[in-house]
Amino acid sequence: MDKVLEGYQEISRSFEVLKQYCNVVTIFGGARVSPAHKDYKKIQKLACKLGECGYSVMTGGGPGIMEAANRGLLQAKKKNPQVVSIGLNIQLPHEQAMNPYVEIPLSFQNFFSRNSTAFIVAMGGFGTLDELSEVLVQVATGKHKKIPIILYGRDYWKGLMKWLKNSVLKEGLIAKEELVLLSFADSSREVLGILKKAKEKEVKAF
Repeated sequence: MDKVLEGYQEISRSFEVLKQYCNVVTIFGGARVSPAHKDYKKIQKLACKLGECGYSVMTGGGPGIMEAANRGLLQAKKKNPQVVSIGLNIQLPHEQAMNPYVEIPLSFQNFFSRNSTAFIVAMGGFGTLDELSEVLVQVATGKHKKIPIILYGRDYWKGLMKWLKNSVLKEGLIAKEELVLLSFADSSREVLGILKKAKEKEVKAF
């Protein structure tokens, strides 16, 4: 009972903190990606560009792709000091330490990011796939509003998309409407274009 109460209090405190911020883009990705890896540098550059355009960045707070995103966001604060670098550390066994580029550290037993403007999924392993699956289920079942879910890096993700189309969709296990929730991007320009279209569509809906 104490653990349940503690978990509820943790989530309540976190919601209080997170609801202060709008235009938050959540970036998922592998903790094992080295700072020397080209994708680390690409995500760092992407997060910096997002920050300069007024988007705050939220990650799992760990190393690898998460560190790259938080690091890039901090670089953007020179041009846009109002954006923030958020880390939701879910305390995984091998990636417990919060990376040094997080301004607002929060801890969770399970990752959640319901106030996100978009999800960007970079290269990663089982943890990243789990996060992607959770987001898709939440959106497909209507528990989360429809927002862009961007697979960053066509070469990395094209095999997954091919499998989804040729096997999962073909067998009728997902619908076309669910598959189109996913989009590809290889550059900050493409990402910003997707975000712009989503915002325009949201404005028209009102």
